[in-house]
Amino acid sequence: MSTGARSWPSSMSRSIAVLLAACMVWMADAPARAQDIPAWRPNLSDIRSAAALIPGRRPLRINLLKFAESRRTKNFSVKGAPADPSVQARTAFQVMYADGHIMVDAGMDREVHRFFGRGVEEPYDADAAGQVERALATARLIVVTHEHGDHVAGVVHSARALELARKTILTRSQVQTLLTAPQIPEIRLTKETAARYVVVDYDKYWPLAAGIVLIKAPGHTPGSQMVYVALESGREYLLIGDATWHMDGVRLMKEKDAPWITEDQSAIVSQLTWLNELSRSEPRLVIVASHDAEEHADLIRNGILGGRFE
Repeated sequence: MSTGARSWPSSMSRSIAVLLAACMVWMADAPARAQDIPAWRPNLSDIRSAAALIPGRRPLRINLLKFAESRRTKNFSVKGAPADPSVQARTAFQVMYADGHIMVDAGMDREVHRFFGRGVEEPYDADAAGQVERALATARLIVVTHEHGDHVAGVVHSARALELARKTILTRSQVQTLLTAPQIPEIRLTKETAARYVVVDYDKYWPLAAGIVLIKAPGHTPGSQMVYVALESGREYLLIGDATWHMDGVRLMKEKDAPWITEDQSAIVSQLTWLNELSRSEPRLVIVASHDAEEHADLIRNGILGGRFE
C-alpha cells in the first residue's frame, strides 16, 4: 500500500498480487508438511518477514474505540481470579496509513449487543458505534479477529453489509462457522451472502498489507486469528482478539472460566504460553487483548494507542 502519485486502488492491486503469490509459495508444500507441523507455535521472525512481503509504507499508528461494555467479574475472564468487578470493553481498531486505514474488527449494533447482556441492559455508546460504522464505510480493508457477534456483526448484520462485503476479508473457517454454527441467528450467513465476501484460506500466516500479517490461531473459535502490525516507527503490535479477555490471562497463563463459552482449551493454553514468552522477551511488541478495558486505558494514556477514530 504505497503512497505518493499512485492511488490506493492501484497499490491495492499490486499488493494483492504480491500477497497471493507469496501465499501460493507457502501453501504449495502444505500437504507434504502436514504431518510434520508441531503444536501451535508461531515464529515471530517469520511473521516479521511476512510483514515485509507487501511493498509500501507501513502504518503510522493504531486507534482503538470502545463502543460498549459488559460488566463481568474477573473470575470469568481469568480462571482462579477473585470475583472482583471487571469491565469487558467492546472494541474495534483502526490501523492508520498515510493514505487511508484498515479496520480490525467491526463492532455491532444495539440488537446484537443485547445478546451479550444476557437479560441485563449494559452500556452501549451509540455515538461511538456510529464512529465505528463510519470508519468501516471509509476503510480500505476490513478483517475480523474471529466470528463472534461483537467482532463481526458490523459487516454481516448491517444495512451496508453488501457494500462492506466487497472489502471484508473473512477466512474460510470464519465463513464456515457463520454458515453452520453462528453464535446468534443475527450473524448467520447463507451461501449467497457468504459469496459476497473476500474469502481466504491460509496455513499459518497471511500478509494482509504492508506491515500487517494475519496469524492463524484457532481456539477461542475455529476461525480465530491474531493480527500483527509493524509501524513505520518500529513499534510492533499484536492484536490477539479473544485469546484472553484480560491480560492477566497472559501474565498468569490462565484460561477463561466462563460457563457460556466452549473453547479448545489446549489451543488456548498454547497461545497464552507463547504470548507470555513474547511479553517477557520482546519489549518492542505491544500485546493488546480486545476486551481488557484496564489495559486499553493505560495504552491510550501513554500514547501507545489512539483513543479516537480519524
